[in-house]
Amino acid sequence: MFAMRMKLNEEIIKKESMTNLYINGQPNGFEFAIQLAYYRGHYLSDIELFELYLGEEKIAPEAITFELKGKELPLYKLNYAVTEFWSQVELAKIRVLYPGGLDAGSHELELKLRLRIPYMELGPNHQFMPLDSGDKLTFEVA
Repeated sequence: MFAMRMKLNEEIIKKESMTNLYINGQPNGFEFAIQLAYYRGHYLSDIELFELYLGEEKIAPEAITFELKGKELPLYKLNYAVTEFWSQVELAKIRVLYPGGLDAGSHELELKLRLRIPYMELGPNHQFMPLDSGDKLTFEVA
């Protein structure tokens, strides 16, 4: 599938923000920040695809939350967030429940993030230009 790509930021996944998430003093996941890779912002309801892979493992959507401006939403609620606007300069925080957290060493993280551009209709049947705002990076955990 064709998707427009405008990587305006050097990093979509902010490598320096990667950290283990502790619950009751135990590592039970990880979190990181992402930035939209488009010159205009988008409503969260324009997100058509949000998938996360740690190495070859696809993270279950139920284990992921998306936080913007202090509002934390499970992925399934993004479709309904029609009034929540994500500006290009704002960082969103992604939290992942992952028992044991990230082990020390090298990890590869891939974000598949596709949005629909609601003002760029491509044809009949309400099809709109897709925007690829995904990223992939390798990082180290000490």
